[in-house]
Amino acid sequence: MRPASSVIAFVLVALSGLVGADLCAAQSVSVSERDALVRLRVDRGGQASDVDALIRVADESAARGLPSAPLTNKIREGLAKGADPKRIDAVIRQMATHLETADQLVREVDATASGAGREASVTLLAESFGGGLTPGDVRELRRLAQPSGKPPLSLEGLASAAKGLSFIREARLPVTEGTAVVAEAVRQGFRAHEVLDLGREIKRRERDYQAGRATLRALRDAIARGDRPEQLFRDTRTDAVERPAATRPEAPVEQPERPGRPEAPQRPERPERAEPTRVR
Repeated sequence: MRPASSVIAFVLVALSGLVGADLCAAQSVSVSERDALVRLRVDRGGQASDVDALIRVADESAARGLPSAPLTNKIREGLAKGADPKRIDAVIRQMATHLETADQLVREVDATASGAGREASVTLLAESFGGGLTPGDVRELRRLAQPSGKPPLSLEGLASAAKGLSFIREARLPVTEGTAVVAEAVRQGFRAHEVLDLGREIKRRERDYQAGRATLRALRDAIARGDRPEQLFRDTRTDAVERPAATRPEAPVEQPERPGRPEAPQRPERPERAEPTRVR
């Protein structure tokens, strides 16, 4: 029988190995990635310690089970632009907050979700929060978009719908009306990428909507009538969903006749010369 001290030592070693494995799995930035990021910083006159401080934020997020690729990509983008590390740090910390909020929302929707699909949904929802949406907006969208008598909206579908709605929010259009548009598209069976494209197209045409040349209400009605994505924006000049009312053409204004070349004045006829009376 092994002494108690030996058993305890064996358990501690095993636990330390498991903890070490978890920490290694939580590392979000590989050695090669770190070296590439350090080169970006050093080439612009910075120090490797600046990069290590940024990577630490990504590693902390990964340790909480959050996607780390968005943070790493943002670090790379900031370093490539020569941004101040303090500014990059503020941005990625804000992103980490959005990722954590998105992760909590995903747990509400599907506590059993895992793998790459879950990570993609968390990332997309976090981007939506970065675009100005709130968790309350997403919950309301989910409630309205739930098709009657059909299976619940999938996690991927909800994340795509939220991202589409965030494009409308970024266009400074009413979120309530935008929610109605996106929810109607989901109920009508638009696929995830079609809902994304719908929001992106509204953002591209934001001036038409802001100027009143098109409305979200008319767009929602068109979707409810059964218009498919390829039918909604056929007019490339302005929104084809709502066109201005036809007006009766005004009568043409009569133009004065263009004066012609003036006729030459007629010369008066010379009177016939009377013959002198001959005196007989």
